[in-house]
Formats: sequence, C-alpha cells, structure tokens
Amino acid sequence: MSINSETVNKLAKLSALKLDEATTAELSHDLSNILDFISQLSEVSTDGVEPMASTVGSSVTPEREDKVTAENDRENLLKNSPKQEMGFFVVPRVVE
Repeated sequence: MSINSETVNKLAKLSALKLDEATTAELSHDLSNILDFISQLSEVSTDGVEPMASTVGSSVTPEREDKVTAENDRENLLKNSPKQEMGFFVVPRVVE
C-alpha cells in the first residue's frame, strides 16, 4: 500500500503540524513501508484460531475478598517516620 504526499499533508493538517516538502516525502516513504509490513499479517493463516481479547487464559480478573486488616495502621506507619506532626508525615519543602 502506498501513502502519497497528499495524504501525508492531510494528516499533518489534521494534526496541526507544518511539514516541509522533504519531511513530507520522507514520511510518505516511511508510512508506506509501515503499511506494507503490517499488510503481511493478512498472509498469516488463522484457520482454527479462536478469537480472543487477551493472551491470558481467562479474561475474568480474580477478585479478592474485602476484609479489614491492620496493614494501614497509622501508628505503625508513622513510627518509622523521622518526623511527624498531628498524625501526618512531615517532609522538607520542595516548592517555594
């Protein structure tokens, strides 16, 4: 498949890009090569291959049980902090 300069210019206009003639010619050549490469996929035999949305066996994500744990215990988290105030971490100012 071939992409001509007119198509590249149309894409550039839609993308709000300004291209010179050399860049347009180069992109036309590059895009044509990309499309030629991708068109090779149509030559691959997919007979007997079932359609899929993921390469992982099941598309259902396992859910974990909702239960309250002590993982986010504020006191335990803050005890390792070098400086704390009113139940929050105190860090050096990074924005003036």
